[in-house]
Amino acid sequence: MGRKKRTFTGDFKLKVASEALAGEKTIQAIAAENNISVSLVSTWKKTLQQEGPRFFNEKSKIQKELEQHLEELEREKQLLLEEYGKSQLENVLLKKKLKIQD
Repeated sequence: MGRKKRTFTGDFKLKVASEALAGEKTIQAIAAENNISVSLVSTWKKTLQQEGPRFFNEKSKIQKELEQHLEELEREKQLLLEEYGKSQLENVLLKKKLKIQD
């Protein structure tokens, strides 16, 4: 069975990359302390050198799309709840009207 792919926050990546760039510890030591691969630390260090710290805190295109979709779903949910509430009220009023006519 395969291992579950882990995801890391931008802040975590930035912290690890900064430690590697500082050079106070070896990349192997940083990887071991954080339970990640040496190649991942090297990749993040290289990215920090080339792209700068902002790179780790920018939202990916997929994240932005997911957040936008979530907002749309929340709006749709709110509209459906309002419609449901109106139909429930209408149902109660109709039942009362039927009782009066009996």
